[in-house]
Amino acid sequence: MTFLALTGWQVLLLCAATSLLVIWLFFLKLRYPRVSVASLLLWRRVLEDTQHRSLLERLRRLLSLLLTLTIALLIVLAFSQPNSDTLTGEPRNVVLILDTALSMAGATADGKTRWFHARTRAQQIIESAGATDKFLLADTSGRISTRMTADREELLVALETMSPTAATMALPAVNPKVTWETIFISDGANWASLPAGVRLLSVFEPANNIAITGFNIDSSDPGSNVRTAHVEITSYSSQSADVVLTLSNESTPIIRRALTIDVGKTLLASVNLSSEVSGGIRAQIESVGDALALDDVAVDYVPPQREVQVTLVTSGNDYLETLLSLEPRVELRIIQPEMYRDESAVDIYVFDRFAPNTAPSRPALLFKPPGRAWLAGSDRNQALRAVVSRVTAWDESHPILKFVSFIDVDIRSARHLDFATEANIQIVAEAAQTPLIVTGEGSPHWVMVNFDFEESDFSVRPGFPIFMKNVIAWFVGESLTLRRRVGMVEVPLQQASIKSFDGEAVAAKTNLRSTWFECLEPGLFVASSGDASIHVAVNLSSHGISDLNRSMLVEQNSDATLNRRLLHRELWVYLLLISIVLITLEWWTYHRRITV
Repeated sequence: MTFLALTGWQVLLLCAATSLLVIWLFFLKLRYPRVSVASLLLWRRVLEDTQHRSLLERLRRLLSLLLTLTIALLIVLAFSQPNSDTLTGEPRNVVLILDTALSMAGATADGKTRWFHARTRAQQIIESAGATDKFLLADTSGRISTRMTADREELLVALETMSPTAATMALPAVNPKVTWETIFISDGANWASLPAGVRLLSVFEPANNIAITGFNIDSSDPGSNVRTAHVEITSYSSQSADVVLTLSNESTPIIRRALTIDVGKTLLASVNLSSEVSGGIRAQIESVGDALALDDVAVDYVPPQREVQVTLVTSGNDYLETLLSLEPRVELRIIQPEMYRDESAVDIYVFDRFAPNTAPSRPALLFKPPGRAWLAGSDRNQALRAVVSRVTAWDESHPILKFVSFIDVDIRSARHLDFATEANIQIVAEAAQTPLIVTGEGSPHWVMVNFDFEESDFSVRPGFPIFMKNVIAWFVGESLTLRRRVGMVEVPLQQASIKSFDGEAVAAKTNLRSTWFECLEPGLFVASSGDASIHVAVNLSSHGISDLNRSMLVEQNSDATLNRRLLHRELWVYLLLISIVLITLEWWTYHRRITV
């Protein structure tokens, strides 16, 4: 036996001193007061009876002394915190890891979740461990990691703060030179294998789940006044399921459709929406026995379209006049180049083979303009005629080229201009070394197309109307919705403030190029930095998380407790309990005149 609070010699000396003190106090003779009485006749019989019972009295006093000594020594031993490996087992250091992947939020047959069962098993392990066992409690998201401690309260508090999250999952690193036991509680859905020496306790249970694995609203069709919502629904169920799909706009249902999806299949549902629909759009599915609610909802954002005042400055261009006049949101005015005056009432200028000497106060789209100083210094060198056959490169990530393809676009010739190298000048399409489409991203924006319609077939290609729509949207500040997955979300804006769609501020971190914030469930957000703002649609949309039945690990031991021990609490607790029982017994025997 060892002692945690004192050394063995200190315990021995303390026990001896306590015993001597108790014996001295017990045999301490009290000085009784003298009292004068009239006669000793009545007291003689009492003295005779006392002498007759002297042996019994000695036994009573001896029993009382033994009880008192036992109680005192038990309290002293409890104070020294004794420890016995025979009773409480050998001390162990255990690393207890809980899987906090989102699949752990899946429902189980008893109405609970895998996470509830994981936390329950962890609590059982901690509470059933020996008094000297220590734990390091950690999760796979890297958010919570305690010190190696025997403090049960600290461990249970840390356990309560854990929850499934969308963070990147990884097992905490454990020093291989340290002989610590490692226990991992998981459903095994996100792990192909475990390191050697890691013991798995599985909370896996087969579950039926129907999930939205993709959602977006396409408003880029130039020939239609409708928007199309595309919803991808995947079944991870063991049986076919009836699903109800609901699309809503700001809590107002737009459409409700009943669907049937077969086992293991993916269903693509397309829903036409009115062009007047804008703002946040929510897709939700309902099915009986669905195990994971997080993937039953998806969101997207459609910017509202407002009327745009466009002035076309041209000597005559049927393609541009017809296309712009057919655009529902455009209020078109056509003027000759000599009539051009910069006006604040105009939202966008379109210059056809013309460019003013000074930059306009509004965004401008220019088709084969002459070189100008405000167009990235393109007037410094004489323009050259370049023979072009195909577009060799274009930036599909730029907003004006979203959904625009230059495959098979024939350009017979183009104007080759030299542009100054500036941070806000970007060549978004080129043929070999000839810039074809150049953007100026200062204030105001401008877009230059270095070929005209007579030299190419771009104007009759499906991508041209989309290109014009994209340019208008970019000029008026209608950025495409940024679509991200739950977890840490990156927004390409510096020092941006993040707000939910309801206007509540969201904590964010920033670096030199972007802003980051955490989102643990589908939702819409607005990121703002100066005059720039981006709508962000965050969804789960993950086959890996929604497939709750792909557990690849096998549990090695189903026993939830760490080990079987005779005593699960420290010895001093039991010693104090015994001393309390003996004190109660002494009190009872004293009042029954069994002890003195």
